[in-house]
Amino acid sequence: MRNRCYYILLLAFLSLLAKAQEPNHLKIDSLNSSYDEHSPVLSPDGQTLYFTRVGHAANIGGVLDRGDIWLSRKTKSGWSRPEHAGKTINHPGLNGVVGFSADGQRMYLLNYFDPNGNGGGNMRNGIAVSRLENGEWSTPERLRIRYFSNDSPHISATINPEETVLIMAIRSYESEGNEDLYVSFKQADGEWSQPENLGNTINTYGEEWSPFLAADNETLYFSSNAHGGFGGRDIFMSKRLNGSWKDWSKPTNLGGAINTKGTERDYFIPASGTMAFFSSTQNSEGYGDIFNFPLSQAEKAFQQIEAEVDEPQVETEIVPEKEKSIVVMTFQVLDKRTEQPVDAQVKFTYGDKEIALKTADIDSENKHFVLSLEEGANVYVAIEAEGFLKYQETFVANASVQGVGNEFGGSTVETFYLTPEEVGTKVKIENVLFNRASSSFANPEVAMKQLDQIVQMMKSNPGMAIRLEGHTDNRGDAKLLKELSVERVKRVRDYLIDKGIEAGRVEYVGYGGEQPLTDNDSATGREINRRVEFVIIR
Repeated sequence: MRNRCYYILLLAFLSLLAKAQEPNHLKIDSLNSSYDEHSPVLSPDGQTLYFTRVGHAANIGGVLDRGDIWLSRKTKSGWSRPEHAGKTINHPGLNGVVGFSADGQRMYLLNYFDPNGNGGGNMRNGIAVSRLENGEWSTPERLRIRYFSNDSPHISATINPEETVLIMAIRSYESEGNEDLYVSFKQADGEWSQPENLGNTINTYGEEWSPFLAADNETLYFSSNAHGGFGGRDIFMSKRLNGSWKDWSKPTNLGGAINTKGTERDYFIPASGTMAFFSSTQNSEGYGDIFNFPLSQAEKAFQQIEAEVDEPQVETEIVPEKEKSIVVMTFQVLDKRTEQPVDAQVKFTYGDKEIALKTADIDSENKHFVLSLEEGANVYVAIEAEGFLKYQETFVANASVQGVGNEFGGSTVETFYLTPEEVGTKVKIENVLFNRASSSFANPEVAMKQLDQIVQMMKSNPGMAIRLEGHTDNRGDAKLLKELSVERVKRVRDYLIDKGIEAGRVEYVGYGGEQPLTDNDSATGREINRRVEFVIIR
């Protein structure tokens, strides 16, 4: 079997990396400060360098802001003093530049921009795009990514200059551990396809972050804490094989010329130039700093020259069973409406072990708590809090890097969201979509996973009753739309009943297009209005 891959100069490139005993970092002093700088992206014309800065008082959310976009301009003497990129493309949450269109007229952002403030905290909106209008960047618009869901406070991404391929680091439906890399493709109607997991050659039970897809659309760079390496998080490279987005070469560590005992991430190669950019915590004044790395002639050629080579035969090895290891995980319990900490009783159970605690006893503002668990254990968690519905979930204990609250190099915070136990509380059921003019689920597997969460919540709260409400957009005959909304919401109710929820606990009503959340003049607006919600009635 033969695979297309860049091979002629790969050995030369890796040889250069292997010989490098000292990091070849070139720190960009004019950019860096005592704050946390990461995620550098150079504009296509090479004149403006964008990056994320955390903890600065000038950020939209002040010193507690998770990161705003800043920029520096190229001058004859180097890079100018950084300036805040403005409130149009920044908000109090995490902001960063994903990439640009080839002509530099569109900028893609880590930006769950929502002018009404709905849903931002869960990063449901994912990626946005801003357009250059009269020399200024416009208000970002959310990309319509089908069935997008991210259960992690982290998100990072890369987009190719053709604006057809988007790779994201998120924790979603197919994730087996922490953040995995997923790919989505632009469709003819402008919508993006459902994100697909890149597979377990790339992804692990650890954290895969900050992907960068090179201009050949085949070479992928990313940061990981679970492929081995020099420090807490290293930068790796892998190649697509056989034209597939799920078949990848074994990730290769970029070596000691880049990776250190610190944390390296956000590798970025400009469309032209002799320097790559990335961020590192090694020998920095604060958290992360922005560094250059000279692109060797071997690496340039490695990205450009193709050769046909025989795929080596891999001998099967018998790997001895590893001893069970202990991992450290960080948790928090938040109000789903306000995203503020909740005083709750939390009980973890796995094997014959039980851990119980009260978040009210935690002496910190964010109420984070850290537990040591057996790696790979199935952990059952039960949470109770006054004024909230009971919460139950089973998850797999996975490794994470210690360092609570540090988005650059710290651990992922596993968040449990509690729903208020109040009559009248309304919750949108995410990603339960239907085929056009039909009551059948567009993606049954995704819809059922969403509805199973409601089933579990109702079983955990046997006195709870809900009313399902179905909505459509307003395109078409009003009477037929109302009938369609009833059929769809009844389909949801039937599923809940089939899963063991008593029929008397689930009412339903269809409103058709009578109660829009926004206007129906755009595809995005119509998508928002087509929804299923539930309201607590008892």
